[in-house]
Amino acid sequence: MARKAALVTTWSQPARGREKKAVEGFMDFLTFWGKQAADGKVSEPEPFFSFDGGHGFAIVRGMSDVLQTAIESEDYARILTKAQLTVSDLRQEMYVTGDEEIQRDLQIYMESVEELGS
Repeated sequence: MARKAALVTTWSQPARGREKKAVEGFMDFLTFWGKQAADGKVSEPEPFFSFDGGHGFAIVRGMSDVLQTAIESEDYARILTKAQLTVSDLRQEMYVTGDEEIQRDLQIYMESVEELGS
């Protein structure tokens, strides 16, 4: 079942000596998601950087099935692999979003709490 979701990508410092490649990889990341957004598949990528420049993250919103298809593509695998080789602490996580999705998950959680007697 497709759900409203957000893909959150986080990273920290570029690897020493690979700073330029890290920036190139970041631009590839933005270009990939920008094309997906231009095709109406997802939101524009929204990057954030810490004030000291040591960490950052980006959020892309869309339906979970569309996001999953995109991150499983060969093009994206290449972008992600290059990023793993140029920045530290690269992570990606998908989250559900939206009132209906959160309410649904909370209801399932509370039903499970009741069932387990916690």
